Amino acid sequence: MDNAGVTVRAARVEDAEAIAEVHVQARNAYYRGFVDQADLDRRAAELRRIYPGLCDRADSTLLCAQLGEEIVGIVLLGPPNDTVVDPVGVGELYQLHVRPDCWRRGIGSQLHRAAVDAWHGLGVSVGVLEVWDRNERARAFYANHGWRPDGHSRPGRSGTRYLRLRLAL
Repeated sequence: MDNAGVTVRAARVEDAEAIAEVHVQARNAYYRGFVDQADLDRRAAELRRIYPGLCDRADSTLLCAQLGEEIVGIVLLGPPNDTVVDPVGVGELYQLHVRPDCWRRGIGSQLHRAAVDAWHGLGVSVGVLEVWDRNERARAFYANHGWRPDGHSRPGRSGTRYLRLRLAL
C-alpha cells in the first residue's frame, strides 16, 4: 500500500466539484453493469448539485484525501439516518469513496482512520453504514476494518439489498 503524499483534511466549498467527481467515478465503477447508464448519469448530476452544501454543514463531517493538488478520496459522516438506530453514541458513515485509479493504495484505510478519529472526538461509540450487497469490494474493505452485519437491510435496485453494518469503536 502506497499512500505517501496523501493528506486527509476537512473539505472546503471550493473542493465540492472535485469531491462530487470522486463520488461519481467510484459509484459508476461499482454500479456499472448493474444500473442503467441513464440512471447513473442522472444521479451524477444530482451529486454535483448537492456537494457544495455538504462541505460546511454543522451536523456532518466531510473529509477529503488529497494527493498533490488532486482530491482522490472522500469520507462523509454524521448522525444516523435510520430511525431504527438509537442515535445516542452512534454515528453513520454515509460515504467513503476513492477514485478508482487510486484503489489499493491505502487511501480508503487512511480515510477510515480519519473517520474513526473524528467519531472518537465526538464521543461516538458505534458506527453504522449501509453497503450495497453486490459491492463486494466495499464489503471486503469494511470487513477488514472490523465492520459486521447487524441483520438489518433494506431493498435496493433490481432485487438487491443494502446491508447495514456496525463497528464498535
